[in-house]
Amino acid sequence: MYRLTNVRKTYRQKQRTVTALTDVDLTIPQGQMVAVQGPTGGGKSTLLQMLGALDRPTSGSVELGEHDVATLGDRALTAVRATEIGFVFQSFNLIPTLTALENVETAFAGALANRSRAEIRQRAADALREVGLGERLDHLPAELSGGQQQRVAIARALVKNPSVLLADEPTGALDEGTRDEIMGLIERQWQDRGLTVVVVTHDSWVARRAERRLYLESGQVREAR
Repeated sequence: MYRLTNVRKTYRQKQRTVTALTDVDLTIPQGQMVAVQGPTGGGKSTLLQMLGALDRPTSGSVELGEHDVATLGDRALTAVRATEIGFVFQSFNLIPTLTALENVETAFAGALANRSRAEIRQRAADALREVGLGERLDHLPAELSGGQQQRVAIARALVKNPSVLLADEPTGALDEGTRDEIMGLIERQWQDRGLTVVVVTHDSWVARRAERRLYLESGQVREAR
């Protein structure tokens, strides 16, 4: 699914150059669930941006299937994000003025906007039922618990049937019991759909749920024991 070759990413910060990733070589097979750990500032967010086609490397290649993120134009990158990749974030990133159903429907903007209104609404409702929120379709985010809001976010990420799910600290804002429920939900979706899943986390319990663990420090990736 992913092949990163000699990936290097640098940024200009005031009067100096900051290196976020250094000569990263990494392969993630289709259908694998991977956890990425490491200290703050070690490059985890930058790596996730590369995998999510949100940024291009300074040098090297980032291949997602047949696409090379390093060479795609902006329109092509947008299409890849819209059709291939689902995102889940620690802060849920729900629109507060939209219902759970309407938040999930936002996944069909841009490259997927050619679906009919009826199809979009049906798929969004089905996705919410799949994550256990069939009775909460018309609730606003403020009327939902943190765990329920993350379920809405997961439904939004998966409603378009992506190949990849990228989760950035998906349980970081949740209590321990809700954390377990959300990770169980992600695992079930991974197994049932054959998704490639990459989870960035500081929580070793969450990391141990993955079949493969990576450690990222000072811009360099290694396999974690």
